[in-house]
Amino acid sequence: MLIECKRITKTYRSDNKLLKAVDGASFTADKGDFVVILGHSGSGKTTLLSLVGGLTRPDEGEVLIHNTSNWQQSDQALSVMRNKTIGFIFQFASLIPSLNVLENMALPLCFGHHQHDCTALAYKLLEEIGLADKAKAFPGQLSGGQQRRVAIARAFMNKPEIILADEPTGDLDEETENDILAMFRRYNEQGCTFLVVTHNNELGVSQNNPRTLRMRQGVLHA
Repeated sequence: MLIECKRITKTYRSDNKLLKAVDGASFTADKGDFVVILGHSGSGKTTLLSLVGGLTRPDEGEVLIHNTSNWQQSDQALSVMRNKTIGFIFQFASLIPSLNVLENMALPLCFGHHQHDCTALAYKLLEEIGLADKAKAFPGQLSGGQQRRVAIARAFMNKPEIILADEPTGDLDEETENDILAMFRRYNEQGCTFLVVTHNNELGVSQNNPRTLRMRQGVLHA
């Protein structure tokens, strides 16, 4: 099994009260799965994604990637796993303003030992999102939607087995959203596993054989 979550729980303190952002969530995903987790803002979707990706340690339960528990390995081993295995699409573009688009695209490869030609791959991905002509532009010269598209393409630079996507099309126009979802479908058909959290009920419809889960007040429902 590629991803296995076993009753993971994460609790935060807010206004002197304990809030279970994720409450005993369990699910699995294997190679080539496309899993959509639907839920309103504040339902715990982003925290769940962070737990799966090894960015946040659960208070209870465990997350296994390739049958290895995230938090039963060293920080260095966990960092290597994230860099080699997972592509992250965060809710905000978070491009570094002092780097151009090509340099921002190459960032995931700066932290690992990747053998492929990062420049050629970056141009290929930029072509897929229609921004090859912006390779030397800086983030401040791009629209918000263009920055978002670069951040999405960047997630594929390390040729990940898993894409973790947080509201990936939330600020895109309809045409661009359709292009991005078509891109997701192509990579999913090649075996990439997708875990997408969103409030958009239509997002999974464009994919092949999606599996939809729902999250309410930290509780994951099949």
